[in-house]
Amino acid sequence: MIGRKVTGRKCIVAVDDSSIVLKTLEKLLGETYEYHAFTKGMRALKYLKENAVPDLIILDIDMEEIDGYEMLEMIRKKEELEQVPVIFLTSNNDRQHVMKAISGGANDYAVKPVDEESFMGKVRKLLQEDKKTLSWDDV
Repeated sequence: MIGRKVTGRKCIVAVDDSSIVLKTLEKLLGETYEYHAFTKGMRALKYLKENAVPDLIILDIDMEEIDGYEMLEMIRKKEELEQVPVIFLTSNNDRQHVMKAISGGANDYAVKPVDEESFMGKVRKLLQEDKKTLSWDDV
C-alpha cells in the first residue's frame, strides 16, 4: 500500500486532463508531499480504491472520461474517502460552478492559472498545516 503510512509524508492525489497543470502541481507539492497525478478520472478512482487513503484530493471539473463533479460524488459515497478534503482546481470560475462544487462536497475551489501563494495556503489549511493559526497545542 502506498501512502503516508509508508513515506511519512502527507499524500495528495491530483486529477486533471492537462499534463501541464499536473506538472505545475508537482513542482508546488512534490518536495513536501507524496504526490500522485492522474490524467484519467477512472485511473484515479482505481488508485483510490486500491491504495492508502490520501490526505487531500485535487480535481479538475472538465475532463473527458468522468468529470470532477461525478468523481466528487463517487468519492463522497466511499466511506473511507468521505472525509478527505477536496479542492477543485479549474478554469470554470463563474458562481454557478463554485456553488455546484461546494454543494457537492468540495472543501475549496481554486481557479487556473494557479496563483501559487493562494493555492498553497488552501492546501496547508485543508491539511491543517496553516502556520497562521495557533492552538493550545502550540503553547
